[in-house]
Amino acid sequence: MSTPTAVPYTPPPEQRSNADALLVNASPDELHLAERAYTAYGSITGGRSAVTGAELPAFNVCNPVVRAGWVSAIRDVAGALVVHAVPNAAVK
Repeated sequence: MSTPTAVPYTPPPEQRSNADALLVNASPDELHLAERAYTAYGSITGGRSAVTGAELPAFNVCNPVVRAGWVSAIRDVAGALVVHAVPNAAVK
């Protein structure tokens, strides 16, 4: 069985501009946490993409859509932690 060849992906312009906007508005703490999460992911995959097997680049050289995705992920997790830490915080 052969390994499929990865097809290069180019995000649509609106996705790229949304990612750029998210990164511009991200705080230094959010960027740091996103990088930590990305690094943790790489530590379990041997520094390779679990999808393609390609070597993962350093976070700061990943394309903006990837970095924005990690910022979005840590924002979501942080929000969930706040809601779970303070019962009924979302209910008023």
